[in-house]
Amino acid sequence: MMKINKKIKAFMSIIMACFMCVGVLLSIKTDVYADSSKEYVYDNAGILTADEISKLKSQCKKASEDSECDIVIITTNIGHDGSTMDSYLKKFLDDNGYSKDAVIYGVDMQSRADRMYTQGKAGTDISQETIDDIREACEEKLSDKDYYKAFSKYIKNMNMCMTTSIVKKLTYKMWIKLLIASGVAVAAVLTMMHNAKARMTVSSTEYTKDHNFKVNDRRDVFINTTVVTRHIEHNNSSGSSGGGGGNSGSGGHF
Repeated sequence: MMKINKKIKAFMSIIMACFMCVGVLLSIKTDVYADSSKEYVYDNAGILTADEISKLKSQCKKASEDSECDIVIITTNIGHDGSTMDSYLKKFLDDNGYSKDAVIYGVDMQSRADRMYTQGKAGTDISQETIDDIREACEEKLSDKDYYKAFSKYIKNMNMCMTTSIVKKLTYKMWIKLLIASGVAVAAVLTMMHNAKARMTVSSTEYTKDHNFKVNDRRDVFINTTVVTRHIEHNNSSGSSGGGGGNSGSGGHF
């Protein structure tokens, strides 16, 4: 009867631990970046069909949610290029209420320039070399006038680069949450049961001799301190480096 009661208690402990772990995992929330009020795709140059715009909007919305970063596309026909285009893209993100974590791909049909501007996690999580590689891959499609594939490739690659959180991947689906919770609960209960069975392996006789013990008293007495000083030469010249803030850009032509 005692063994049965112990098994029941252990089983109940596992069940309770599972519920607690599931509760913790369910409480993990991420910021919602995908917003139905955001357009994500602005074809001001008129190079995409209505069906292509609709598909790209859906891709941008899903990728923005997965990567926790707004992924935006805009086409223009006003002749922007280089730093001027960077300023335009940054202002566009600010004026249209996009988050501090965002990337926007601008294509200007008049100057034949394309530019990727990143801010926040998009600028810190993706290296400059990677952004350049993504842009160059998209330019190949732009040169072939396959604008839809160029933008679709941009969305896919940006999403892959930023959706790298192991915690997010492990807690993305409910069945994975339940599996993790069960594993943690079982491990915790087994550890507690093992510790409960542990017995003391030493007794007082290990530290006594002939039922007596001796205590030694030791002390450290501070006497003095010796300090040695040395003059260090300083160079008063200073330098600076550019960049920072998580903002960066990559541009070219097609």
